Amino acid sequence: MKLLHYLLASVSLFAFTACSESNDDEWDSDGWKAENESFFEQQYQSHSTTSETRFILPNWSQPSSKTVSELAHTDCILVDVIEKGSGTTSPYYTDSVAIHYSGRLIATDDTPGGYEFDRSYLTSLDEAVDVPYEVGVNSVVNGFSTALQHMHRGDVWRVIVPYQLGYGTSDHDVIPAYSTLIFEIHLVDFWKDEEGDRND
Repeated sequence: MKLLHYLLASVSLFAFTACSESNDDEWDSDGWKAENESFFEQQYQSHSTTSETRFILPNWSQPSSKTVSELAHTDCILVDVIEKGSGTTSPYYTDSVAIHYSGRLIATDDTPGGYEFDRSYLTSLDEAVDVPYEVGVNSVVNGFSTALQHMHRGDVWRVIVPYQLGYGTSDHDVIPAYSTLIFEIHLVDFWKDEEGDRND
């Protein structure tokens, strides 16, 4: 899987608004989809047998017609609790949050650690220096939003989001369609958007 080649071609596309057909032809989207589905399934099975990890069902922004028994594996996010905070309440869908985070794709031959497509800090995180990123809970992808709505202040989670709860079947900047997203999220603070007051 030539992910690095795809990512470089994508960056070139955004930088120069042009990309040769040969670059597009070399990207195996079906293979990437299969790799991501296999990775998430393996992670799902691993998490189901490990007591320190858990599944979380989405807080749908709109009512779902599915019952719990009809939910698929990919209706869940997978969570590893890296550090437990001292907070006792969680953000609502309409709240804003202050977070530190990084986001990666699954590992490939080109990027054994997983391509890091975004983060809220410049190098390694230094909480004494780095300013948290502020964003609305309802303005991030469904899987990320779901995690935030279950976290407490001070929590640090590793969250695995299936592409169905990420960017789905469409490319998003340098993130290819069908990409499983792997986030590390530190919830620093949150507040009610409408009033500007901090939640307890």
